Amino acid sequence: MNTSSAAHPTFTVHGDSLNDVHQFTYLGSILTSDCDLNNEIQQRVKLASAAFGRLSHRVFLNRNIAIATKIAVYKAICIFIFLYGYESWTPYRRHIKTLRPFIYDA
Repeated sequence: MNTSSAAHPTFTVHGDSLNDVHQFTYLGSILTSDCDLNNEIQQRVKLASAAFGRLSHRVFLNRNIAIATKIAVYKAICIFIFLYGYESWTPYRRHIKTLRPFIYDA
């Protein structure tokens, strides 16, 4: 990924040239050349929703599990997945509006 328009060197690995890309995933986070968080936040919402869906029948819809336990599982799994890597984000108001329902309702 190249963040400047100036000439840049080309890199090769075992004779294969590496391409310039607009975005790529590194350690589970989506990095973009323009440092936009939209794709990262959308990915986090999808992953947290998928985790919630996988746990629905076993945990959240199970009547034998206490509400406190369900809340603890939601915070430990879904919220953790949702907020993974947030320490490095610089969110704008539009990002906060997307994040707010997941964070403050938890």
